[in-house]
Parts: sequence; C-alpha cells; structure tokens
Amino acid sequence: MKKLILILIHLTIAYLLKAQPPQQPIVLGRVDTIYSNILKEKRPLWVYTPGYDTNYFSKPEFPVLYVLDADDHFMSLVTMIKELSATAGNTVLPQMIIVGILNTPGHRTRDLTPTSSTMDESSGGGENFAAFMEKELILYIDKTYPTAPYRTMIGHSLGGLTVINLLLKHTQVFNAYVAIDPSMFYDNDNLLKQVTVILKQKNFGGKKLFLGFANTMNAGMDTVQVKKDTAEISHHIRSIMKLADDLSINKANNLQWAKKYYPDDDHNSVSFNAGYDALRFIFKNNRFPRNQPYNQYFDKQYNAVQLRQMIDTHYKMMSAEMGYTVRPPEPEMNGIGYAFLQQKNYEKAAMFFQVNIDNYPKNFNVYDSMGDCFLARGDKANAEKYFKKALSIKYTKEIMDKLDKVQAEQ
Repeated sequence: MKKLILILIHLTIAYLLKAQPPQQPIVLGRVDTIYSNILKEKRPLWVYTPGYDTNYFSKPEFPVLYVLDADDHFMSLVTMIKELSATAGNTVLPQMIIVGILNTPGHRTRDLTPTSSTMDESSGGGENFAAFMEKELILYIDKTYPTAPYRTMIGHSLGGLTVINLLLKHTQVFNAYVAIDPSMFYDNDNLLKQVTVILKQKNFGGKKLFLGFANTMNAGMDTVQVKKDTAEISHHIRSIMKLADDLSINKANNLQWAKKYYPDDDHNSVSFNAGYDALRFIFKNNRFPRNQPYNQYFDKQYNAVQLRQMIDTHYKMMSAEMGYTVRPPEPEMNGIGYAFLQQKNYEKAAMFFQVNIDNYPKNFNVYDSMGDCFLARGDKANAEKYFKKALSIKYTKEIMDKLDKVQAEQ
C-alpha cells in the first residue's frame, strides 16, 4: 500500500507539472550592445522603453535616464519610474527610457575615474569613457530608440564621481546630473580641488544637479563634528560636504541644485532613496493634472474652455523647462475624450480630441476620434468630413465602414 501511495503521488506530481502552462518571464527591458571604437570593446546595455501602441498613436518621444553600474541600479529605477509615471494614472514623473550601462569585466575603475591614481594602475580612463558616452552611446540611443532631447545621468560612488566630472567638464552632454555618495576623495581630492574654479568660470544655465550622501561617519559623530575630523574613515563624507559647500558659495552660475543627507543610510543602501528624491527634484513640475480628491479633468467646476487653458499652460511651462516641445500624451487625451463621450459630455470630449488634432495633426486616429464625437452628436456631415480626413492619412477598414454607413444614411 505504501509503495502504491508513493507511485500515485509521483504520478500526480508528474500530471500537475505537465498540466501547468509554460511560465512567462517578467520583462523589465531588453539587452542591447554597442561596440565602442573609443574603448575598443563591446559594451553591454540594458534598455527599458515605455509601452506604446504606435498602430493608433504617433511615434512618441521620451526623456532618457542613463544609469551607471546598471547591474545594481537598473531594476529598481525601472520599477520606480513605471510606478510614478504610468501606474494608476500617475504623472509624478514623465515616462522615460532608461539606459543601463553595465561595466565590462575588470574595467569599472578604469571607466569611472577621471584621473590615474597610484593606488590602481588601471584607473584614469574617465575621459575616454566620457567620450564614449557623448560621441557613441548617446548617438546610438537617439538613433535606435524614440528619445526626446532631455538626458539625465545618475551614478553612485565612483559613478557619482563620474557624474560630477561630466557636470564640470562635459556640461553640455546631459541636462540633469545625479551624484549619489560620490567618491570625491578619489586621487587625493583631485577633482574636488578643481570644483571652485570651474563653478566660478562656467554658466550652468538650464542644468540640474542632485547630490545625495549617506552617513559614513563613526558612531556618535554628526555632520558638524565630522567637518573638523581628520581621520581617514571620514574622508569620504568630508569630501562630499566640501563639494556641497562649494556649490552653495557659487550662486551666480545658474546651476539648479539640491542636496540631501541620509542619516539612516550607509554607502550601500543610500542609492534607492536618493534616486527617488533626485527624480522628484528634477521633474518636480511634471505632475498634471491633480488627482486629489479625484482627477482634475473630471472636476465639474471646470468647463471645457478652462480645462483647455490648464492643459496649454502646463505644457507650455514644461516645454520651457525641458528645452523642447513637450506635448500632452496622445493616448491619455484620446482616452479621456472617449470617457466624456460615453458620458455624453460632447463639449469636453471634443475639446480633448481637439488637443490631439492640434498636437498630432499628422496622425489618422485623431481625426477618427473627432469623427466619432460628431457621429455621437448626430452631426453626420462633420463626422463624414473627419472620417475622410483620417482615411486620407491612413486607410483602415473600420473607418471606411463608418464612412460608408454615414454616407448611406444622409
């Protein structure tokens, strides 16, 4: 009997295993590579792009976040940005492309140090790495993915040192810079010693910097005491605080910057919280519309004219801040338009469809949507006009069928 029970158990397990559908992986991005003629090697990349239905909507443009040490930070940033830019209608952050730059074996110190140190013979390749990013990587990403001309660089530790080097010496490459617990002490404070002069000489207009640093002091020491300390153990945090002081003194260079100290985090744990705060700082004006106590678009105190003014004002402001034309998201405007159409609020539905016509005039779907709006209102003449306009851009059987029916009923 015992043997029979064991056989039955094995048969049951085998059946269940066979019956289970094949497991599907959770995909956070794609693996890509680029060969660098500057570095003389193939560079591995991890790339996340927001989902977008280009069958109906125009090709999008997304800001790009470049991430150093991608194997440590890529996945958390993807999750964070998806949550705050798309989930449940969140617009705290813009949807964006994330490019994770992985290190090649044995070359992290080479790439992430701007000067050579006697402590490491392989160090000092930071300028070559900067050239790789500016002249090869960014060009490849812009050619391959639907990018907007707004770029952010984020790095931790030696990656943070690289970020500060890029800000100071390659200011034009990125729009925003995030340095998390940067190793400013590297090579006897070599880069740190150059900070004051460069901050005085350059104009950083339109650039943003977030500086986050962790508690790497001895127990019982605070940020006031540590400045007077001379122990090697506190050299790391003292060098970062010196950088912050230099940034504070030089107020005339137009750099928009913020700093935050994380007393409850150490060097290894600070990246997540600092990355979150950095993105909130850089894109602090992105959130629109207000979602409390409910979505502002559906607040009955606003009429269609007022809503259109709010939309135009916000995106004009964002365009000025980002340095390129930021348009209302086409799928969002389309979806809200149809929501009002279902409510038979034709004025507001038409306003949202018109927003898309004004911002995406080369796309067929914007005219099809307005045609549906006129059709729902019983205005078959205008519905016919918009369906014809849609078909003149792209033929679809669905729109053709609607046009045939409208023409037959007139």
